[in-house]
Amino acid sequence: MKKITLLALALCAISYAKAQDATFTSQNIGGSSAEIGIVDMNGDYLDDTISPTQSNLSIHHQTDTGLVPTNISISASNGPDWSLSIADYDANGINDIMFGGNNGVSFLKANSDGTSFSQDDQSSIFIFSQRTNFIDINNDGDLDAFVCHDIEPNVYFLNDGTGGFLDEIQGGLGDTPTGHNYGSIWFDYDNDGDTDLYLSKCVFGSGNPADTRRSNQLHRNNGDGTFTEVGVAAGVDTRTQSWSSAVGDFDNDGDMDIIAADEHFNEIGTIFYENNGDGTFTNITAGSGFENLDGAREIVTFDFNNDGYLDIYSQLQTTLLLNNGDMTFSSNSQQIQGGGAVGDLNDDGFLDVYAGGNVHMNDGNSNFWFKLNLEGVESNHNGIGALITIEGAFGTKVRNVRSGEGFANMHSLNPHFGLGTFDFIETVTIEWPSGITDQLTNVDANQTIYVLEGSAPLGIEENEPTAFNIYPIPANDILNITPTNGTSIKSDGVIYDLLGKITPITIDNNRINVSHLASGVYILEITTTDNKKEQKKFTKL
Repeated sequence: MKKITLLALALCAISYAKAQDATFTSQNIGGSSAEIGIVDMNGDYLDDTISPTQSNLSIHHQTDTGLVPTNISISASNGPDWSLSIADYDANGINDIMFGGNNGVSFLKANSDGTSFSQDDQSSIFIFSQRTNFIDINNDGDLDAFVCHDIEPNVYFLNDGTGGFLDEIQGGLGDTPTGHNYGSIWFDYDNDGDTDLYLSKCVFGSGNPADTRRSNQLHRNNGDGTFTEVGVAAGVDTRTQSWSSAVGDFDNDGDMDIIAADEHFNEIGTIFYENNGDGTFTNITAGSGFENLDGAREIVTFDFNNDGYLDIYSQLQTTLLLNNGDMTFSSNSQQIQGGGAVGDLNDDGFLDVYAGGNVHMNDGNSNFWFKLNLEGVESNHNGIGALITIEGAFGTKVRNVRSGEGFANMHSLNPHFGLGTFDFIETVTIEWPSGITDQLTNVDANQTIYVLEGSAPLGIEENEPTAFNIYPIPANDILNITPTNGTSIKSDGVIYDLLGKITPITIDNNRINVSHLASGVYILEITTTDNKKEQKKFTKL
């Protein structure tokens, strides 16, 4: 457990009561009621909605004037029968797609601007897939793909480093011969710097709580590419028949707790585990508000009222449960349809929901918030697996970046924090999967900050070899580019301002028109023809 020094006076002032309600305004935009997502689909870091079928992607892109619909035809061998995961596994700056189907998985690779997707399947073996995830399993900087198998041991695909996958591997991450693997969520439960795996298990027709096939599993990452199952030793091997589990720091003490949702209305029910900080957990379900709730395939955790405490959104009888701040939960006055996807669809810092063809836009309140847009360099492009810790007068809050949580849907990849009445963050620490750590200090609330791995928050390693140089600096109307060492660069790029706002640009004869930019400091990002990204800082007069 990390040792965090908190401000005693701030903690003493905290009192717990029923949490402030979150309210929503609903609008129908259509789409499937099955596997859906809220995630950036065109590389601008703004959350979009996606509702896929085997032959079509129905996407609503977020713009300054609202959600703009588009349909993209696809051809996939397997549809999203059971799950949808999205991430940039080929590191071209646009997120790709994985469908978890009845007979296998399909990978759909995006082009350079997200206007088309082509099938990139790597496997012809039968996989009765349930939850899928993109995660860097072997910590080589590339995103791999993990698949829960319902009737055999789990399967995963290692990235070959060029944006493709090697042959599937079966075994080592959930080896029950008859499967029963439904939910998978990746997080660092023991705070040792690598990502572990928690599996939610369910056996249809088994009414026997002594049936060990029903036992949830915790696979500890050994740091060398292998994993050890420690569910019993850690105390999280519940047999509650769960399809998914929510993981988050519900008490803001710096480590991740677990809520395993009961799907089958069985004799055990939903279980709430508190992380003890020593590699073990304690069952604290009694009195928490979960002891009489069950029937949920989906359960995820986000802060919907921005009070600084993670809430629960699920398919339990009460779909939206608010964290009271003392490890108990109470019902939000306004309930919305369960089982949807979560993200920020108007970039106002308050989290919205997409479910059943409706977007439920969060009406917001006076609480403060903070968001990040991450870009990995040594780590994977999305920063999946990164641990973000913020500290201030409010204490400590942590988040993980995950692709694939809950049972079926895809949620935003942009880390989000509610801050309650606190308008200032003393430190923001980003621990990347590569081991690189970035830290921001003295950060104001109510903003989104872009962080490039190793830049903390925006900057360049001055002594590193460069693919190009730029001049003049400072620039007025035109920025010139000089490729070095025979490098070839692509004709499109992006410019970031200090808040992470993205401006697409076109490179014409190694020149960029920057006359439209306001005076200030910017980051230019250019991609070489071998798909390597490089950034340069410049000043605009």
